[in-house]
Amino acid sequence: MSPMRLRPFRAASALAGGVALFSLLTEAPAWAAERGEAIFLQKGCGGCHAPQGPEAARPVYERHKLKGPALWYAGSKFQPGYLRGWLAKPKALLGVKWGTMEKGQTPHPALPPEDAAEVARYLESLKDAAMPSGAVPAWGENLPREVLRRARILFQKEQPCYACHMVHIRKTVYRQAIEVGGFTGPHLNDAGLRLRPDFIVALLKSPERYNPNGRMPRYGETAFTPISEHDMIALAAYIATFK
Repeated sequence: MSPMRLRPFRAASALAGGVALFSLLTEAPAWAAERGEAIFLQKGCGGCHAPQGPEAARPVYERHKLKGPALWYAGSKFQPGYLRGWLAKPKALLGVKWGTMEKGQTPHPALPPEDAAEVARYLESLKDAAMPSGAVPAWGENLPREVLRRARILFQKEQPCYACHMVHIRKTVYRQAIEVGGFTGPHLNDAGLRLRPDFIVALLKSPERYNPNGRMPRYGETAFTPISEHDMIALAAYIATFK
């Protein structure tokens, strides 16, 4: 297959720069996160979520000790504002209990709205300085046809991602949305509202950096399942349209 043409990248560069500037203006500076950090420590959140990283890989027989995902890169992972709402009204992202293959959900305590806002501000200040930004053009839901086509082939056929991740599929015959997919990975129903596209690319490139004790496949040019960087960008842009 010939390399996917990504000529719209150049056309979207100015818009991407504007989006990056908007993010800088709307995100709280690190010094404003001190109260959120104090609440995080007071509530004992660090007992389940590591605020420093990267984490080290653990032997399989020790992974049951992990109680929740690491948060040392939360500001690079989540869209601004998402954590504030989620912490106030948490909803399970997995269809299995954390750290197991047992179907069910692990409840997460809710925070008062004021505390949720402060903790979210703190978590948004935790970023992976090594993660590149601007990898995915700011297409939004208007993906170029060749990008959308390639991403759908990757997501639905070549990989297929929904073996582990639940997604909403619009069933045009009955004109209603249905859910399909597995339970072992986080659902992607609202991935566009939850995840930064650049993080999706970074995760596809280096799952061992962000989740060394998980089951995410390792992709890349020399991996067992090779995917080019253009393919990763297409996948990230496609997943970012899930809302």
